[in-house]
Amino acid sequence: MRTTVLTGPPGPATFRTMADTRITDLRLVLDRLGGLPLARVMDPCRIGLYGHSAGGTAAVYAARGDRRVGAVANLEGHLDLYPTPGGTEQPLLLFRTDGFDGAARIDSSWSRLPGRRALLADADHGSSTDYGPLVAQLQAAGLVTPTARAALVGTGDPTVTLAEIRRGAGASFARDLS
Repeated sequence: MRTTVLTGPPGPATFRTMADTRITDLRLVLDRLGGLPLARVMDPCRIGLYGHSAGGTAAVYAARGDRRVGAVANLEGHLDLYPTPGGTEQPLLLFRTDGFDGAARIDSSWSRLPGRRALLADADHGSSTDYGPLVAQLQAAGLVTPTARAALVGTGDPTVTLAEIRRGAGASFARDLS
């Protein structure tokens, strides 16, 4: 068991530890799914992996070379953790927000990858998590300033952002896993 306490954005070593832990977890889940009775009748190519930030990074790297995975969606996960650029043989959907301060690194690590890209307008890195609705409620209650809200989740309506992510990922998986 690893314990990590973040006091700000993770440094490269911490981010890699976070992603490596998630990759191991995903592979364990895929291995366990293979042992379930349902797996005998389930087409393994109908499994899609989806993740945000370090989870998105992990989803892409866990899918590499794994025939059990049919498609991947990555929400702002860096794909430059290893010497070989991150990519998969599977269809790949790459979401990015227009407010994320790590956008240059994201764009650089995605630049040579095939895949569909989606830009979430008026959104920031935390908008695809529980932060979106929570921070909006905290701002409405006067507990978060508009500046702090914009830095966490962007200036847009978090319900619109989440709906766009659900629609995009849902359509991508429906197309790629059918």
